[in-house]
Amino acid sequence: MRPRTETVSSLGGVPARAPRQAPSPPGGPPPSLPPGWLRRWIRGALLDNLVLKFLSLVLAVTVFLLVNDDKDREITVKVGVVYILPKDKVLVSERLDEVRVTLRGPWRRLRHFDERELSASLDLRDAPSGEVPIAPDMVRTPAGLSVSAISPRSLRVAFDKRVEKLVDVSPAVTGKLLHGYVVLEVTPRPARVLVRGGERLLAALSSVRTRDVSLEGRTESFSTPAVLVPPAGIELVGDEQITVRVEIDEELVTRKVPGLRVRVAGEGVDPARYVVSPDHVDVTLTGALLAVENARSAMLPVARVTPGERGRELPVVLEGLPPGVGVRMSPERVRVRLAR
Repeated sequence: MRPRTETVSSLGGVPARAPRQAPSPPGGPPPSLPPGWLRRWIRGALLDNLVLKFLSLVLAVTVFLLVNDDKDREITVKVGVVYILPKDKVLVSERLDEVRVTLRGPWRRLRHFDERELSASLDLRDAPSGEVPIAPDMVRTPAGLSVSAISPRSLRVAFDKRVEKLVDVSPAVTGKLLHGYVVLEVTPRPARVLVRGGERLLAALSSVRTRDVSLEGRTESFSTPAVLVPPAGIELVGDEQITVRVEIDEELVTRKVPGLRVRVAGEGVDPARYVVSPDHVDVTLTGALLAVENARSAMLPVARVTPGERGRELPVVLEGLPPGVGVRMSPERVRVRLAR
């Protein structure tokens, strides 16, 4: 047993027993804690050796990022396809414009590579018609990256013999001329061009059209450059631009104007004293559209008499007729007499 410690009081009483202290918990604060100890402990834990703690944090984050960036990952991108074709053949099957490529490599390399660094070349110079495989080695990749998958894995191709042929040029026009004008002729210069393509496709081709040439609001002849637009699968041999000549002129028309009333006229003559028989004529006008339209509203059939004239047949004259307009009347003469 642990010996007791006894003391005798000055009064000679029974020795008193000293109070037992509770043992301190391992690593913890002493049983009797001074005021504010927790606040001072937290402050010390956060602020003591602050620079060293900050550098440790930065180092830990850097190591974490480097370790994670070095892990291989995969992404899928679209890559355009470039065709290498035989000189004496034409690809007539549907082309594949792009393929889906799965790239594998470090994440930091995948994040920063430029998709323009990728290209897929499909060499068909020695390929027969049929199914052609698309292998990963056809894709050129940046350093540090590799192709783990490609889709589709094959392409069906078909060829035709490459030939050349002279075909006509067919100018295309659009828009409306001003009222009263008409297109007389549209002439391409040159009238024929040389094209190249598959033998079967060219056998059915007789002409190549141009892009639209606008006639909107035109009143005079003109020449303009125009670009040829060959059908899909056909290529031009030579310049794609030609000249188109458009001939424009006034529109010529023939218009009938029936039942125009004939008027009596003459110096010193009172038209009310005369009777005209027949008193109406039919008129046919020929000429430029605008001039004919103006003539219809301005012309006036007139029979001219002299004072005292009692009655005879007189020619009918169209007054107010614009120049350049031809006219035909029926009847051409009328009988004019004094009214009773």
